[in-house]
Amino acid sequence: MKSVAGLAILLVWAAVCTAAEPAPEEDYELISGIWVRNDHDAKGSPLRVEQELTRDLSKVTVYDRLGRRVHHHQAKYRLQRMEDARLFIYYDLEVLEGPNKGRKSPAPQSFIYRVKDDRFIQVEGILNDDKLSPKLMIWWKNKPVNPPRES
Repeated sequence: MKSVAGLAILLVWAAVCTAAEPAPEEDYELISGIWVRNDHDAKGSPLRVEQELTRDLSKVTVYDRLGRRVHHHQAKYRLQRMEDARLFIYYDLEVLEGPNKGRKSPAPQSFIYRVKDDRFIQVEGILNDDKLSPKLMIWWKNKPVNPPRES
């Protein structure tokens, strides 16, 4: 049964990928850096979520209201373009810290994204075969503070 489900996932992923073209290097440069957003846990307590994107790796860290690290995972990713949409495909996700530490998810998952000004807009659950409910997340570019100049 697991092999049938795995095959179905690969077929869906292949269908999505064949309708899209590899993204140019400028797309990777546009999203690289650290992005942050606010969220909340199941009890409504505030969380700060930070995502660091390098050329092919996404690292997500979640901090509680006291600034303690409560979750950390990483995944490989690649970008593609479909007509007027950009596709972010991540895979080989591994939870490195938190309650689900050690959990691995090799199956590819994807979402539509857009970068506008200092915002990374992520929309999940709208692709034809998505099983997730639609969800919109807006990340803000974390700009480093310039160090004081020496006199």
